[in-house]
Amino acid sequence: MTIMGTFVVVFTIAFQSCPGKQLRRFKTSYPDQSGFSDSTTNYLYDPLYANNFCIIRRDGEKVIYLKNPVTGVETQQVIKKANRVVCLSSTHIAYLDALNETGSIVGVSGLPYVYNKRKLKAIDVGYESSIDYETLLQLNPDVVFAYSIPGQTAEYLDKIRQLGLNVVEMTEHMENHPLGKAEFLVAFAAFFNKEEMAAEIFTCIDQAYEHFCTLAKQAACLEHKSLTATATTTTNTNTNTNTAPTTSGTPGTTPNGSARKKQEVPRVKVLINAPYKDIWYIPGQESHQNILIEDAGGLLLGSKPGNKTTVISTEQAYLYALEADYWIHPNQYTQLSELLHADPRFADSPALANERIWNNNLRTTPAHGSDYFESGAVNPHLILADLIAIFYPDALPNHKFTYYRQLK
Repeated sequence: MTIMGTFVVVFTIAFQSCPGKQLRRFKTSYPDQSGFSDSTTNYLYDPLYANNFCIIRRDGEKVIYLKNPVTGVETQQVIKKANRVVCLSSTHIAYLDALNETGSIVGVSGLPYVYNKRKLKAIDVGYESSIDYETLLQLNPDVVFAYSIPGQTAEYLDKIRQLGLNVVEMTEHMENHPLGKAEFLVAFAAFFNKEEMAAEIFTCIDQAYEHFCTLAKQAACLEHKSLTATATTTTNTNTNTNTAPTTSGTPGTTPNGSARKKQEVPRVKVLINAPYKDIWYIPGQESHQNILIEDAGGLLLGSKPGNKTTVISTEQAYLYALEADYWIHPNQYTQLSELLHADPRFADSPALANERIWNNNLRTTPAHGSDYFESGAVNPHLILADLIAIFYPDALPNHKFTYYRQLK
């Protein structure tokens, strides 16, 4: 068995024996911390990765604090047990599904775009400005889970509130770290008195993610050693066939024989996305997308410091494509021929020549709703495993992909 194969077996055993209550992060009594002056306040859950929520117990009531990282507005709400909920984002469905609360969902937004098959009893209430308010009222939900997008007004949410319905804007989509998004599972669980269950599920997700991170680092190191060994053999062969001495020195040394400064293990180079309405977007270095790629042993070309998305020209993307070992998320494209038809220049890219182009649309609905953007928020460890299997195929032999498919 290879070193990587052995590690996979060890990881599998560790994940299957995921700890229970002894390592749970749900706290029945957590010491007071700064930011809350009320002496009767106790933290029930203080997130490890998420920055935009926490759960406390105040004056005998359970309260969730939710912060919008864009506006800086922080809201607080006393939580009552929910039995009937409406989800205006398909991501919310995934969180409830992980908690075995899919049956509590009575309404959803954009039913044809929902991948989850266990929501069939839910009624489609429409989408944003096209919300069917009469249907929404008839469903009589205890909570309407909603979201807002930075820079866009959400007047429809104000109208839902005016109808007397309880709207809770979840901000999981604004978390930068993939595990921060997944940790919002606990925030949703608070409405069903399942915080402890959610915290234990998240502990397993966290551990799985960290194990895959270690696996990626080992895979990158092994590949680097293999490439170095090959280069060394080639150099030695060339040296032996030369009659005159060279001045390049032996591998690992400078020409004068001194040791080279230790360098970071190189990562595979990755191009992401494709033009959307003639605009090519590249996620920032602090974005969840870049974090996933880095943790999988990749280097995202064109990514800038911060979490904001930058725009590059197609010409610049073409230059990156000439460098890239892999190309992921080429928007709507499902075949290499489609990509070439859109811009024949990319035929020169190594990723295309080697058929190393992968899209995250393995699981979609007939209306092109994507499970990557649905359950992927709850399962960053599965996305990470897919990416590792793409970048370092030998690291996860016989891997069954969850979200990614290879373009042919």
